[in-house]
Amino acid sequence: MRRVLTAMVLAALLVLGVAACGSSGSSAETPASTPATTPAASDTGAPAGDDAGADGAAIFASSCAGCHGTDGSGGSGPNLQGEDDLDKVVQTVTGGRENMPAFAGQLTTAEIQSVADYVTNGFK
Repeated sequence: MRRVLTAMVLAALLVLGVAACGSSGSSAETPASTPATTPAASDTGAPAGDDAGADGAAIFASSCAGCHGTDGSGGSGPNLQGEDDLDKVVQTVTGGRENMPAFAGQLTTAEIQSVADYVTNGFK
């Protein structure tokens, strides 16, 4: 009985984890609902200077690592290590792509810029 209960709990956690990353089960990614782990933005249209202290590492940890791994090596989302195209990362985080949801409604412009800088600078 204990094994069955443990298996059911693990299965439920797996389903919730996949749902949080917006996985549709196909290799073609389409924008999905926003993950519950994304912080709410106070002003989603804020110019980049409004949140000058935005911490890319902290934003990545709370909004991206669940799918891309804590070091960006990938998981249900692709490996981001070695990504050096800042404009592409900003555009992808802002508008979403394939299975990745758009974060324009959850992160400010400055937060998106900070996390993109963090990714394209080798997670430093």
